[in-house]
Amino acid sequence: MTQKKLPPPVMRRRVGSLLRDYREAADLAPGAAAKRLGWDTTRQGRIERGVYRVTADDIRNMLGTYGIHDDEEAVREMAAASNEPLRSGWWASYTGHISEALLDFISLESRSTEIKMQHPAIIPGLLQAPGYVREICNSPLHPDNRDKADMLTAIRMARQEVLHRPRNPVHLHALISEAALLHRFPSAPDVMKEQLRKLVDDAGRPNITIQVVPATAPAYTAANQAMTIMSFCHPWPAVTSIDNSLGGSLLEVPADVSALSLVFDKIAELALPANESRDLIKSHLEEKF
Repeated sequence: MTQKKLPPPVMRRRVGSLLRDYREAADLAPGAAAKRLGWDTTRQGRIERGVYRVTADDIRNMLGTYGIHDDEEAVREMAAASNEPLRSGWWASYTGHISEALLDFISLESRSTEIKMQHPAIIPGLLQAPGYVREICNSPLHPDNRDKADMLTAIRMARQEVLHRPRNPVHLHALISEAALLHRFPSAPDVMKEQLRKLVDDAGRPNITIQVVPATAPAYTAANQAMTIMSFCHPWPAVTSIDNSLGGSLLEVPADVSALSLVFDKIAELALPANESRDLIKSHLEEKF
């Protein structure tokens, strides 16, 4: 049986994509760039697709060819990312058990400095309580997840560490539909009580902003797909994930990311302010439980 070939690691692909963007900004065709660098276009293409690792010297020469000088921070960042192990981080142990897309998403999430999450139907993953995750995984809509519910719950809880790490915790801005506060789980009636309490606690953290999109908001605010916008330190551009249960699909073209960031900002304008949102969540907790 032919073994399935794994795609290049997400960060190596990011390195290649960034180098391609620099080349295009310099108005150089792949062949012209390769000629100036003294190698063939095949190598150029494989570097830009993330197939080949690149050294710090290669990156320095490429940036110089593209008119970018004295950016040693970018050189170090890209060289380290290009040459890191295929799977690094706590999520490496889940390779083969969850999708490659989800592994890539977790890797990027762990590196981000700011995350914007919008979900029109449920509580966003980084804010979910353990019982809530377990019930979502046990849903009849996701029968394939039932045998993996404990594993998926553990993964989601581990992901939330980005919000609580001692140094440089991620700044999270989450938009939550008011409808998501009304959900109930008949087999586990205390789940939403735990979830609402967690939201109230999280909303009080300095690095977390939660806004509730009220039921009175225009219907189109609920018509958008769930999305996560992740921003990073220099030199990495932001990416957007159109979320789904398998990890989502990544959009990296700056114009696409900017367009979806604008959508997020427009929905945020229609949402309740953070302090009113926390009060609304508290009222649901106190009145319903």
